[in-house]
Formats: sequence, C-alpha cells, structure tokens
Amino acid sequence: MVEPPAVALRRLPPDPVQFQVMLGSLLGDGRLVGLPHARRLRIAHREDRSGYVRWKYDRLGAFAAAPPRADAGVVSFETVIHPLFDDLAALLRAGRTRMDAVGPLLRPLGLAVWLADVGRLDLRAGSFLPMQQELALAS
Repeated sequence: MVEPPAVALRRLPPDPVQFQVMLGSLLGDGRLVGLPHARRLRIAHREDRSGYVRWKYDRLGAFAAAPPRADAGVVSFETVIHPLFDDLAALLRAGRTRMDAVGPLLRPLGLAVWLADVGRLDLRAGSFLPMQQELALAS
C-alpha cells in the first residue's frame, strides 16, 4: 500500500534551507498550529508581502501543504504535519524561547528570515547566488 505524500513526508527531515526557513519563520511571524503530534507551521503576512510569502513557499517545497492563498488582506499557507514541529515547540514556547538551545541551530539564512519577518530585511526569490546560498547555511 502506498502512503499519501503528506504522511511519507513526516519521515523525511527538511534540508538545511527548509529548516532555516522554518526556524527563522518561527522566530518571526510564523506560528505552530495543531496539537502535539499533529503540528504544522502557518506562515502569514500582509498581502503587500505576497512575494515574500511566495519566496518561503518556494523554499519549503514539498513541505508546503498547499499554495499560498489571499484572504482579508493576508496571504498565508501551512506546511504538512511534521514531528520536527513538536521538537521546535519545546524550544519556542511563547515568551520563553530557549535561545541557548535555538542559537546553535540558527544559520545566517534563518537569521535573515527572522529579520525579514519583523521588517528589517527584504528577501526575494533569486536574490542569492549559489555561493551566497552556501555561505548562508555555513556554521
């Protein structure tokens, strides 16, 4: 019997770019939704930032459950359910983020996503050269 793709993805770890987009989003405007063992990441930004939402969607690839949609001035999408979000939930509790544990996981790309979420940077698809992508993920 063949598993549905959303179920099979629960066994696959995100690649380094996907992980940094997830982590940076959670430090910024992203939110975990769902109960333990059924958590997913919800990404939502104002409609004027739809290009940024699309950038995140493109980076997350198969981990995005459906394409972004606009509703009431907000563009959003959610990821598939993944056990990684239970692990991250323990580190990123509202008002009690464990930066001692999160800091070592954060790379320049994750920091850039975090800063872009709070409006300090503007990230666009195609704005990174391959060498810059490699550097953004370096320790």
